[in-house]
Amino acid sequence: MAHDAVLDLIIESESRRAHDLKLAETGATGDGLKEFTDVIKQDIAAGKIIEKTYSFDKVGLNLFLPKFSSQASRLVGVTLTGTSTFITRDASGNVLSQSTTPYSKSWGLDTSSSASHLVIVNNYTDLAPAP
Repeated sequence: MAHDAVLDLIIESESRRAHDLKLAETGATGDGLKEFTDVIKQDIAAGKIIEKTYSFDKVGLNLFLPKFSSQASRLVGVTLTGTSTFITRDASGNVLSQSTTPYSKSWGLDTSSSASHLVIVNNYTDLAPAP
């Protein structure tokens, strides 16, 4: 499950760099896909290319409480902690900026007809951990 989450983020990174909305569909679906494609569309509108890389130092499987129903079953998510590095380029490929920021997100994964692995479906970062 953690392997697939990292694979999905590699797909997200490459689809963002290439401005490829179809490629993004192979790494996410539902709300997860919307999160991926929203930033791609912003990059296209701004005429910028973003190269994003990740470095993870901690990976965990966690149970989360559903947002709206305490009686629903717990949600299983993958929590990834580390850093994200962003290199921003203009349309000609010139580097405009580079930054590294802390990364800590929890993702829900599920099957998809467009991929042979689990794909990101929801961001669980703001959900409460299950007791």
